[in-house]
Amino acid sequence: MPHVVDDLVLALGLADQADAMTMAAFSQPATFMTKEDGTPVTETDRAVEVTLRDSLRLRRPLDGFLGEETGLAHGGGRCWIVDPIDGTRSFVAGGRAWATQIALEEKGRVVLGVTSAPALGSRWWGAMSVGAFRSAAGSDVAEPIWTTRTPKDSTTRWSCHPPFDVLPGRWRELAERLTVLGGPTANTSHPAIMVAEGELDLCLQLEGAAWDYGAFAGIVQAAGGRFSYLDDSVRLAGVRPALFSNGSLHATALALLNDDE
Repeated sequence: MPHVVDDLVLALGLADQADAMTMAAFSQPATFMTKEDGTPVTETDRAVEVTLRDSLRLRRPLDGFLGEETGLAHGGGRCWIVDPIDGTRSFVAGGRAWATQIALEEKGRVVLGVTSAPALGSRWWGAMSVGAFRSAAGSDVAEPIWTTRTPKDSTTRWSCHPPFDVLPGRWRELAERLTVLGGPTANTSHPAIMVAEGELDLCLQLEGAAWDYGAFAGIVQAAGGRFSYLDDSVRLAGVRPALFSNGSLHATALALLNDDE
């Protein structure tokens, strides 16, 4: 799929643009506003999103664009999905656990994803038919990553986002259905990335919009895993729980999560 390679090169270039902007702002005192949903947003969020949207409009004028801050700019059979700063709370507090998320959805399926975390010095990306990779930020050296292939009789390593020990009642009840596979594992990074890197077998993300899931879905699938909502659909839509897995455990985990008896 030559066009996927071209799209991935474009996505990595967009991530470079975003990194330059976010890191320049990160070195300055941060000011933010609070959105209607109670989450913070900075001028950098909006500036990065508009810059990437305008770049895509020039390079892929027939494609759609969906951003967390500006919404759906234009439609199309292919849609780029962007979260300019995923983890704005960390960004404004001077933490390093934030990233730019870029994904491309085509015909109802995510075909590539890029997660760039310049303050952590890390980037992950992947695309269908290409594979998934990890690199140090700004480095041309990439290391391939793969999901696990855990036998069904092995102990399953899983986690959730938000972390299990801070989940409110209804989310905790849902996550607890996975405990028959083993206890939850503590996160050292976002658990969806840990699935792509083979550190976890499963990640249950309990609430997220398209821009929260898109890049992770592209990377996990490129690494050999699976992404879906709990009804097994894969088209990004709404705000609801989703599952990232190594693939072999996906059906088992979905059955547990949908067992209401």
